[in-house]
Amino acid sequence: MPIERIEVYLDGGTEPVQVLKEPPFKVTYDTRNLADGEHLLRVVTHYTNGAQEVKEVPFKVANTPGVLLQGLEEGKEVSGNLEVTLRVADPEIKPTRERFPGLGAALATAAILGGVWLFFAASGVTNKTLEEVAKPPAAAEAGGHGGAVAAVDEALKAKGEQVYSANCAGCHQATGKGLPGVFPALDGSKNVADKAYVINILLKGKGGMPAFAQLSDEELAAVATYVKNSWSNKFGGVTPEEFKAAR
Repeated sequence: MPIERIEVYLDGGTEPVQVLKEPPFKVTYDTRNLADGEHLLRVVTHYTNGAQEVKEVPFKVANTPGVLLQGLEEGKEVSGNLEVTLRVADPEIKPTRERFPGLGAALATAAILGGVWLFFAASGVTNKTLEEVAKPPAAAEAGGHGGAVAAVDEALKAKGEQVYSANCAGCHQATGKGLPGVFPALDGSKNVADKAYVINILLKGKGGMPAFAQLSDEELAAVATYVKNSWSNKFGGVTPEEFKAAR
């Protein structure tokens, strides 16, 4: 059915933030204009016969710099001198790689993903893209994760939590549950169980998932190990050498 126009609204607003009349139906919006927290994107498609179709996509904005604590876990009992390292992802500060690894990549990724979800939400191809990204490869369907599980390097996994927080949690959430209809869950995913698939998608990306080849082999192995062995996942470790061989 021919489309007359597409109106895009935010948070119950009565005036559209953008009206699209010709393809490609692509929306761009600077999320820094929104307060951190829960928001709603509403897409109203008007057809030439007078019919309408409404699609609503909830999403979460997190532009305010976060603080990562190292050396103090929630509920931990302490005594004597306490030393805690605070890492603040302030975009106005340009720390060295040693002080805050991956910050530049995290900021660039946030900017890219901000445009990605808006495009997919407005274009109506979100579900198709998620189906492609979440589709288990043949090896996984055939029991690719049913064999021996590789040993997990706990130090590498701990580093992976930092890499995940800086680069992945904004979309897939700290819980690994993702955002329904926008970003797929990693917790319990058959894709995550397949080591080759995880290595390939981190290096090359797929669909709405960007590539992270700019990260070091150690950082990639760390975040892969963390994702494969967090929440309900127990899929074994990944080594930097495996990422180096796959580049």
